[in-house]
Amino acid sequence: MSIIKMNKISIMGKKGTEEDILNKLIKKGFVQISDISYLVDEDDYKNVFNRVETKSLTNMKLQVENAINTINKTHGVKKPFFYSKPDFIELSEKEAKDLYLKAEELNNIQQEIIDLNSKRDDLLRKKEYLSPWINLEIAGRDIEALKSIKAIFGKIPVRYKIQDLQTCLDEEKDTYSINIVSQDKSSSYVSIVTYADKEEKLRNNLKKYEFIEETPLDTDKNVRLAIKDIDTNINNIEEQITSLTEKIDLNDLSKLENLYDYFVNKDEIKNSQKRLIETKNIFYLEGWLPEGKKIEASNQYIIKYTEPSEDEDYPVYTENNKLVSPFESITNMYSVPNCREIDPNPIMSICFIIFFGMMLSDLGYGLILALATGFIIKKKHYKKGEGNIIKLLCPCGISAMIWGVVFGGCFGDLIKIKPIINPLTDVMQLIGLAWLMGIIQIYIGMFMNALELIKKKQIFSAIIDTVFWYLTLTGVLLLIAPIIVGDLGFWSVVGKYLAIIGAVGLILTQGRSKKGIIGKLIGGVGSLYNITGYFGDILSYSRLMALCLSTGVIAQVGNLLAKMTNPVLGFLIILLVHTINIANSALGAYVHTSRLQYIEFFGKFYEGGGTAFQPLKMKNKYTNYKEEF
Repeated sequence: MSIIKMNKISIMGKKGTEEDILNKLIKKGFVQISDISYLVDEDDYKNVFNRVETKSLTNMKLQVENAINTINKTHGVKKPFFYSKPDFIELSEKEAKDLYLKAEELNNIQQEIIDLNSKRDDLLRKKEYLSPWINLEIAGRDIEALKSIKAIFGKIPVRYKIQDLQTCLDEEKDTYSINIVSQDKSSSYVSIVTYADKEEKLRNNLKKYEFIEETPLDTDKNVRLAIKDIDTNINNIEEQITSLTEKIDLNDLSKLENLYDYFVNKDEIKNSQKRLIETKNIFYLEGWLPEGKKIEASNQYIIKYTEPSEDEDYPVYTENNKLVSPFESITNMYSVPNCREIDPNPIMSICFIIFFGMMLSDLGYGLILALATGFIIKKKHYKKGEGNIIKLLCPCGISAMIWGVVFGGCFGDLIKIKPIINPLTDVMQLIGLAWLMGIIQIYIGMFMNALELIKKKQIFSAIIDTVFWYLTLTGVLLLIAPIIVGDLGFWSVVGKYLAIIGAVGLILTQGRSKKGIIGKLIGGVGSLYNITGYFGDILSYSRLMALCLSTGVIAQVGNLLAKMTNPVLGFLIILLVHTINIANSALGAYVHTSRLQYIEFFGKFYEGGGTAFQPLKMKNKYTNYKEEF
């Protein structure tokens, strides 16, 4: 369980074969390709090397994904959460080309269906527009034949009565004829016939009634026949849509999903080609791979493996067991370890699990969290690096169960458990326990710093910078511990001498980088001020107590409210309160535990600043591919 040492790999081969070699590397999944294309711009090489030019497959991926979406939408495909991906099937170029043509065909069919749906929608809107006028038996040409007569069609709000309209037009009663064609909830549809020379005046009077003119008449047909033609056209369109839809075969789905992953990985290879350089006859690439890994020899290319120089940085790959590896994501959010330091994840993961559990500290909540995440892990079959949050929450849930037994919490006080420490009454014991946890982790951090110094062959610094601080802090803690735990007797005396020895040691050694005896003493005395930082860090662990209390108190308040109501409402209150509480408390535990690792723990020894190992590997979305790495 450590940071794996890397070796540098160099590959030289015949120009034109680089894609084949990269295809082998992507299947291995353990070689990171370095970008050496910058050499083309350097004066010494620009007339020797060229960049490798490639064409992106982004458009082809988009076409295939559109075809996949078309099949899913047409057949209503919804894959379950615990869907097991099928294995990836290798494709020849011809097979990939044939499938891509199928994808284009499906996209063309889908576009035809979209166009037909648009036409159908237009016809439906037109039918809806004409429906109120279906009782009109005349056609547009019948009106046009009457040169001196004008027909006006439109609608008025139903709040206006037709009698009101007739009264308004009464003075012109011999010059018009008004008829209600139909009515609905909001409007009355009317037809008005008048003389051509009276049309303008009539229109002005109609404005008073919020009259909206419409044009329902077709030139050659009456409305009923026009609607009949529309229905015929709609039926024809729907038949065409049905015929086209039948061509969208569900059996093509898995093939196209496999094709999409084929193009995704082809695109990865082409993007990697841009990192290489080439001459007229050969190509050249460099990269990194874990020590001990090898690529099979071939007569198509030459491979050379070299160890990094002593001061050369290399990408960081940490190899940990299944319990620890999910916590690498927590560390990497802060900073990736550098290639020369100790991997903090094994120790950090243990602290994270303990602290998370103490903050959540409920047997019922922990059981739900552990069972839910464990079930998901079993069903989803995550690969390394996938589902890290789910994976780390499972042991954290088990930790919460253990702390729930210690503090006597199971859905608050819903299920009675005799506590070893009662958070509500044994407050000083609880805060003392929280501070003890902090002291232990800070001491571990100081020890890790000593190991880092020893690794750098700074043995003297490792001893005096760690041992004297251990003595000073331990001595001071023993002197102030009686405030919380009572008289320590002999140990208080031990603490006094430890504090004196440690402080003297710090004064004599911590200013060693200063010039002159006075400067060294001033630097040593000034270093004692750092003790405030240590105690500030220890006090930060009070959040372990605070979140422990908040989880339990909120749960108990919910239970109390439930007891004050009838059983049905009480059950709903319990369900709601505990659901919110477990979500909020788990989130708070995750955030605050991470904060303790980042600030109080990592601050004692961790440098970070590394670059994560990112090998060229298969990035399948729809299918499963088991790499050799």
